[in-house]
Amino acid sequence: MTSSRRPNFFIVGAPKCGTTALSEYLREHPSIFMSTPKEPHYFAADFNPYVRHYVHTLDEYLALFEACKEHHLAAGEASVFYLYSSTALSNIRAFDPDARIIAMVRNPIDMAYSLHSQYCYNLRETVRDFRRAWELQAVRREGKAIPSTSPVPAYLLYEDVCSLGSQVERLLQLFRREQVKIVVFDDFAERTKAAYEDVLAFLGVPSDGRERFPRLNPNTQLSSRWIKWLELQVTNLARFRPLNNIVLATKRTLGLKRKRIFGISPERYTRYVERPPLDPAFRAELANTFRPEIDRLSRALDRDLSHWLE
Repeated sequence: MTSSRRPNFFIVGAPKCGTTALSEYLREHPSIFMSTPKEPHYFAADFNPYVRHYVHTLDEYLALFEACKEHHLAAGEASVFYLYSSTALSNIRAFDPDARIIAMVRNPIDMAYSLHSQYCYNLRETVRDFRRAWELQAVRREGKAIPSTSPVPAYLLYEDVCSLGSQVERLLQLFRREQVKIVVFDDFAERTKAAYEDVLAFLGVPSDGRERFPRLNPNTQLSSRWIKWLELQVTNLARFRPLNNIVLATKRTLGLKRKRIFGISPERYTRYVERPPLDPAFRAELANTFRPEIDRLSRALDRDLSHWLE
């Protein structure tokens, strides 16, 4: 199904919709090759180079797939902001018009809340109260109140990032329906094995008989913001152009899967907690905001998702 050293499928998003778990399950399949890093974001030309992890040219991008062998029936990557990007999907189509596209979607209300929590953890967001951060979107559209640690201001526009109905509509305008697999997070969480096997069939890869599907990427909070800040500075240092080739070569040689090779262990600054439920009045406000997007997604999937508004 794949020519050597070129990806032929892309998990294009969305963030906080199960992409980390799915990509790691696929990475462990003996007939599938997944890039390291998981999210090169090469095709998202509208995002600044900081986001494209050490990958700025086509040669550098294709180098991520050098280890792909003949026995790999499918090769892919999972850049979660491709679906949100204004350029990525068309760039992927130009790269490979026959590519298989996987998009994972979720109730945008829960997605936005989860995304805010993740941003607080990785210091992209400095306003810890979700409602206050939501209310800052109008100001941030004008380029104001952007944290210095947030590399892409557009990431902080929670309503735009989570407008999945519009994004899926654009996806289906660019690619034939048979090239696209939409995975609903609810199905993936409740019937993980069935959803996983369905993706394998979509990719034309035989089942590996996998039975264990451990939970990955749970909700996290910082137990030490200064250690996380230090880790971020070290990671940023590794992004400087003179170090890019050294970083990539070292990771390929050592077979490392982490995005960072100089980072401090996350256990030093992380705790795992459940998010408290949203205030009912605020949740109702979000439901009203996202109602048109949920309706669009329902039509695109030919599936009633109105229960997301309850």
